[in-house]
Amino acid sequence: MDDALALCYALSHEDLDLIGICASYGMATVPKTYSNTKHIVNSLGKGDQIPVYMGSEKPLQRDREYSGTFHGMDGLGNQDLPDISGDATPEESVDFIVDSIKRYGEDLQIITTGPMTDMAKVLLRFPDGPLPGFSMVSMAGAAITPGNCNLYSEANVMVDPEAAKICFESGVPITMVGLDVTRKTLLTGKELKVWQGYDSESAKILSKAVGFYLEAYRVHHPYLAGCALHDPLAVGVAMHPDLVTTIPMNITVVTSGEADGDTVENLDKVAEEPTTKVALSVDGERFMKDFYAHMDAVLR
Repeated sequence: MDDALALCYALSHEDLDLIGICASYGMATVPKTYSNTKHIVNSLGKGDQIPVYMGSEKPLQRDREYSGTFHGMDGLGNQDLPDISGDATPEESVDFIVDSIKRYGEDLQIITTGPMTDMAKVLLRFPDGPLPGFSMVSMAGAAITPGNCNLYSEANVMVDPEAAKICFESGVPITMVGLDVTRKTLLTGKELKVWQGYDSESAKILSKAVGFYLEAYRVHHPYLAGCALHDPLAVGVAMHPDLVTTIPMNITVVTSGEADGDTVENLDKVAEEPTTKVALSVDGERFMKDFYAHMDAVLR
């Protein structure tokens, strides 16, 4: 759901030069997620402008099961849109990302809004360094606030903690946009009602998805007054880093035991130059004003 919102936000924003989208497994299988992504892009009239690549099918070392609790079994609130995955093949995204890194270097910024499996596979293509000069903004982890899978772990990291560990320990500059800030930016029934009044294809798809998402939040996270804008905030921070206040830190990921999936300071590198900026506070009002203005324009 929030990935779809982030896509619409990114595709509508004049401050973002979007060169491609990689859709991997996450809250639904990779063919379904890829097909959903194509539907979103097509509904906004961008199907012939922005390429979409199919990503990984599963985590690096673990199995992936789907409950459908928050996103539906299809990832969009059980709308079951027609399959338009065509002849796309898993992991074609990895080649696209590697090629983009080589082409754009320091000018490239990669936004991750799901499991970090594809990025880990990209980084494993550079085993001997030097690491390319790109940077990342990742909706991942939780520094101070509790997780949303359990006390410790955030969902994107918990799905593939081994991949997240590779990314955070790689030395690539990462801005970690985690639950500490994304829970401070919410979408409510008020905004949904506005979108339900629009007749565009994109508004119909997003409205159904958000309605499902809001109900899941009402049941499972009743302490929040809406559903968190996790992934859209990562897009916002990629464009405007000053939306969040960060602290520098070297991060690692726990990959076993009770705290499996936890994003914590890497004490082995405590004396080294930090490579991750951990977002701890956000100008939520400024972000949501921009987010809703662009969403309103693109969904009308």
